[in-house]
Amino acid sequence: MSSPDAVFEPKGLVPTAEQRAIQLARKAHLIIEANAGAAKTTTLALRLAQALLRGADPTRVLVLTYTDAAVQAFQDALARMGLPAATRRAVQVSTFEAFCAARLRHIEGTDTPTLPLAEQRRPHVLAAIARVQQRMDEPYPEALSIHDSGEASVEGLLASFEYLKGTLLLHTEAADRRLSPALAAELGQDYMTLKVLRAYEHIRRGGHPDHPVFRGPQDATYDLACLLRDDEGWLGGETGQDHPLALGLQLLLVDEMHDTNRAMFTVLRELMARNHAGFVGVGDRDQVIHALTGADATFMGETFDREVAPATRLPLSTSWRFGPRLAQAVSRVARHKPYAAQTARDTAIELIRTTDLADQRWQLTRLVRDRVGLPPEAPLSAIAILLRHPHQSVELENLLLDHGLDYRTTGFQPYLQRPEVLFVRGLYACGRACLEGIERVEVRQAVLNALLSFSGSFVSEGDDGAPASSDAPDAQARQQKLQAQAIREVAQQPTLAQAFLNNQVLRNAPSAVRERLEDALDVLDSDDPEQLQRRFMAVLQPQALAERVLVRSQDIAQVVGNIEGLIRSAHGFDHLTSFFRAMNERELRQQAMKAQHCLLLSSIEAAKGLEFDHVIVPGLNRGEFAPGGDTVDNRNLLYVAMTRARQRLTLLCDADRPSAYLREAGLL
Repeated sequence: MSSPDAVFEPKGLVPTAEQRAIQLARKAHLIIEANAGAAKTTTLALRLAQALLRGADPTRVLVLTYTDAAVQAFQDALARMGLPAATRRAVQVSTFEAFCAARLRHIEGTDTPTLPLAEQRRPHVLAAIARVQQRMDEPYPEALSIHDSGEASVEGLLASFEYLKGTLLLHTEAADRRLSPALAAELGQDYMTLKVLRAYEHIRRGGHPDHPVFRGPQDATYDLACLLRDDEGWLGGETGQDHPLALGLQLLLVDEMHDTNRAMFTVLRELMARNHAGFVGVGDRDQVIHALTGADATFMGETFDREVAPATRLPLSTSWRFGPRLAQAVSRVARHKPYAAQTARDTAIELIRTTDLADQRWQLTRLVRDRVGLPPEAPLSAIAILLRHPHQSVELENLLLDHGLDYRTTGFQPYLQRPEVLFVRGLYACGRACLEGIERVEVRQAVLNALLSFSGSFVSEGDDGAPASSDAPDAQARQQKLQAQAIREVAQQPTLAQAFLNNQVLRNAPSAVRERLEDALDVLDSDDPEQLQRRFMAVLQPQALAERVLVRSQDIAQVVGNIEGLIRSAHGFDHLTSFFRAMNERELRQQAMKAQHCLLLSSIEAAKGLEFDHVIVPGLNRGEFAPGGDTVDNRNLLYVAMTRARQRLTLLCDADRPSAYLREAGLL
């Protein structure tokens, strides 16, 4: 064991005064209040190296974080510090989810199958929707907002489930209360979502007394948190077994602590209660975005002090990612929290105030094509365009496709693959008998599925327009099989498309929906882009269509935004024929794009933890970037977007309605 006064000297790093203070602090509970780009992970690794030098047993150290990428980043940081490989291997570094899954294996005595992909969980969500819809004793049938099988709602429901489980909302705010529309509204949720979640959890648990039938992402953390809440004091004491979280830890560290939600914190709190361990956590509370999985800044603040122990807090304010000018701007966005920059080079900030859509297109093309502010040889992957709303990508994707600039999306689907866009393409292709213009059979199938889904329609067996064997026990499975077979047949023989539209989609749609579809088909049949711009949204009423098949208000708004963006993109075409042909050609170009070394088009949320030489953020307009006003989430989203930049940050706004955040940041 080294002298208690020995100081660990890392390889390749000269710690700043802030880092050295964190490294040497002798506090039982230490929380590091960090800024973006301030080397959080490196500093936490430095703190661990110092503890090991002082005699901590590496086998009794646990490091928890949120993602597999963060686990790897921490292990890499330990290697850069110069710690021996054997020591690094002895330290347990894990995501919360993997740690909880391992503890549940210990408790349950068996492995539970995991279903990481949404497609794997889709049948269980659909079964839960069907169970809710078929309950004869439902007290509030008028509040069940889905009017079809729920296919289109699966993705949104799974996202809502992850948030509800992360926050433990039904356990903390609705325990022992009867579920009702009024309670759902009080919780800020949709009644249908809460009902389907309960049905889904019943299916997932499978009635098994000891372990679930399956787990999805973050379910291990949720299940362990629920077990800890339901069995406070732990029954293992009666059998002489140790508590499964009593691991003899000496030190517990949490990286990216700003991502902590109530389920994770429940596990963390129990770990601290069951181990005589020191604690060090690091995070940036201005990167908390509640909409994802229920992360909350209070778990770094007053909740930790109240439920675990009062913590000492030290700052980590110096960014290594970007220069002083950007540090000053994001300090203002974050309500003037201290911010400094270590790098000698500055980060250029450009605010472009565009006069109209054509000007915005020209500016974005120039920025990307000419690699503005970057070396001419810089790859497209050095550039990221970060969007507040997915529907903003419609215009951008068309621009990139038409200029031959390769891109990939993260945080949302490419717009040509979105169900509502496929629905409009399907109306045109089937109504004008030109489905063969969509070359790929799998895209034709997706188009036909979207037509049925948004129309609230179905495929019928005979001439009576009834679903397949509606009174049979396996009616749902038979109906799905019939529909899949019909769609495959039409996709392979596109000359059948018009008959499919008339005899299946229109005939079997609810009468009010059928009238809107027929009016929309009249607009498309005119072949006139001006009529499309002027009349299509009014006659189709996409919000009403979306409300029949989707649950979450944000998903419904995105449907409307995507169709509006699609209609706007018809501007400049002489005929709708050429417009839809161009969409088919763009789709083929998109399929041919390179997967590597391409520009990233991303939601701001999905860009957390990433950094780029040049970050472009369009749409910083009043009422558009922050539609809900000056909320913590909106402010944090802008903070996250701005702090992804290394060399250059470009912000675009409408000259007549710039966001107030731009003035706050000192850029206006």
